[in-house]
Amino acid sequence: MNWEAKISDFGLSKIGPLNVEFTFLVTSACGTFGYVDRQYVRTGILTKESDVYSFGVVLFEILCRRLALIEKYQDDRRFLSSLAHVYCEDNRLDEIIDPNLMNQMKVGSLNLFSMVAYQCLRENRSERPTMGWIVENLEKALELQDSSKGIIRVGTWGRTRSEEPQNKWSFKLEKGLNLVKITIDHGDGIYSLMFTSESKDVLHDSDKCGGLAGGETVSEVIFDGDEEIVGINGTIGARDGLTIISSLSFQTNKRTHGPFGRATETDFSIPWEKGLIVGFYGLAGYYIDIIGIYVKPNEEVVKVGTWGRILPGSPINFWDLQLQNNQHLKKITINHGDNINFLIFTTTYRSLIHTKWTEIDQWNLYETVSEVIFGYNEEINSISGTIALSRNGYRVIKSMSFGTNKKTHGPYGNIRGEHFTVSFDDGSFAGFYGLAGGYLDSIGVYLKTIV
Repeated sequence: MNWEAKISDFGLSKIGPLNVEFTFLVTSACGTFGYVDRQYVRTGILTKESDVYSFGVVLFEILCRRLALIEKYQDDRRFLSSLAHVYCEDNRLDEIIDPNLMNQMKVGSLNLFSMVAYQCLRENRSERPTMGWIVENLEKALELQDSSKGIIRVGTWGRTRSEEPQNKWSFKLEKGLNLVKITIDHGDGIYSLMFTSESKDVLHDSDKCGGLAGGETVSEVIFDGDEEIVGINGTIGARDGLTIISSLSFQTNKRTHGPFGRATETDFSIPWEKGLIVGFYGLAGYYIDIIGIYVKPNEEVVKVGTWGRILPGSPINFWDLQLQNNQHLKKITINHGDNINFLIFTTTYRSLIHTKWTEIDQWNLYETVSEVIFGYNEEINSISGTIALSRNGYRVIKSMSFGTNKKTHGPYGNIRGEHFTVSFDDGSFAGFYGLAGGYLDSIGVYLKTIV
């Protein structure tokens, strides 16, 4: 009535014990066909994970705009749970999702919502998520749906965690504003940052980010009208027992500003192409503890990186893998030893399998071969590795790891040399690119906005 949802039929729930971590009931199978946990039907044992299964069916009902059970069908189409499971495994869920939702939902939000629903239907009860995890991720799906269009968060670098949620900071350029100045308070670390933007000759100063203590020097980076930031560099150090950003540099299309602060041995570097920086974010207290960036692509994707060799040795050793719409990266095969010799990418599109190699010299084919196989809705959200000189004196990728929304795969290769790492929003990964010859010389990532 009045489009307000009603929930009914609590018969089994009412006779179960309350507030007990591990609960189950042994009953003869009962419940509404289409929603009932198949493990419960087989065993007669009802657990809280059975409720998770039923909730997953409801999520798919919403996503596909159809009932859990359609009597007129006598095949796999009869039960929505079976149909959804098959189409998820084949990466064809877009074929049964309500087209109106497909047009309305942003890709990142849709992927996360469908991943939650899929996890609820896992055959093994121990693999099903808790309701707390489900709520957390559905809220995140809503945030992705409501997030600013066309912006990707790249990073962060610095502290890996913070016990104080109140010390988050963020600066994001609003539409029509240009970044004209960054004010840096620094000494043996970066104490604070302040950003000045301009619109129609009117200047706007942001709040000071960080800086509960003051440094010895205040520096200003003033940008020309046609000057754009195309990369940031810095180092990570320690002060008062905390990990902080100890130095920063800003690379533009004209020059390098900095370094400001005091450089340490642990450095980070994040260049990009075909993208415009539209802000910074992170954590701060007495110092800038963490920094990341907001980037908006000028085209469909932004190229972040590369790391490794800068210039090609010949005109034929560029390689790239750019995922098209609804194309899914299923597997990465890594041939490695003292270096990363080459990569093979296996992608799927509606059950069709495609394979792409990085360019290689044939004499490096025989060492260790490892495979990274990605599960349904497992998305790469970070890469890391090391860079050092090869035997022939070229900077090459020595080791690599791939982080996803579920786990870290790797490291593969020989972990030595200069470290690099980059993380980004779930759902924004769109491929890799770089240089390759005798080894994998360099690597970068394509990132797309979550729309």
